[in-house]
Amino acid sequence: MRKDLLVLAAIIAVFLAIGVVAIASKSLPEESAKNFHTLSGNMTLDSQVKVIKEPAQGDNTFIYAVNDAAEEAYNIAKNDPQIKQIIDGTKGKAVTIAAVQPTLLTGSNGQQIHSSGGQVIITANWQLIDGKFYSDPASFDSLQGKQGESHQQIWNVLVDLDRRMVMDINVESERVLKETLQSNLMYEGMNVFLPDAVKISPGTTLKWSNESNVPHNVVGIFKTESGSQVPVDSDFIEHNRSWQYSFNEKGVFEYRCTIHSQEGMKGTIIVS
Repeated sequence: MRKDLLVLAAIIAVFLAIGVVAIASKSLPEESAKNFHTLSGNMTLDSQVKVIKEPAQGDNTFIYAVNDAAEEAYNIAKNDPQIKQIIDGTKGKAVTIAAVQPTLLTGSNGQQIHSSGGQVIITANWQLIDGKFYSDPASFDSLQGKQGESHQQIWNVLVDLDRRMVMDINVESERVLKETLQSNLMYEGMNVFLPDAVKISPGTTLKWSNESNVPHNVVGIFKTESGSQVPVDSDFIEHNRSWQYSFNEKGVFEYRCTIHSQEGMKGTIIVS
């Protein structure tokens, strides 16, 4: 038992040291984004990531866990009365629930090791057009000149896996992005796209403009009506910079910002 505690203490010490070095060397995710290419060999998706729930008609909720231990943290959190109340209050909104901790390590003996600290991030996103709830994709002909608002609320939930209970719930201040919508222009704010879903005609060129102070990207697969699947990767779009892409066929493009996926930063383009 004492040996296991010493190993766990060493692991925690290593993680703290890595964090200090990352801050000092400015190697945090947003700060190192320039060197990160999402569709190249520089990105490795953890094969342990598990999708627990996909969005469905009438329930736009996406739930995933980075590993089995993180999934257990989610299972503990979802049964907490306060968490149930939070989730009930997000109905009708686009919700992402990401179980991101604990990190799962494999020791030299092949056994998996993790801390008792779990973290679950609950994010609710919703948009308004001229003050009215916006959920069904519309064309820019009907959106142009109107006031668009993107709202985001985030809860950080800390879970003790050993005691099987929620230890703390931290509510972040609501984020709001307001812009006058322009034809064929997509705004990137603090972890949101505005508008997050639109309809366009084949041959349309869309532009994504980054209005926030951190980089974002546009990454996804354009599934055309003819059956082809076209990878799309904008690379990182810096503050006050833009990127554009032409959609020349009918189809659907579902995309996201890869470094802000856990906050539900995603969008849909319907080309019809």
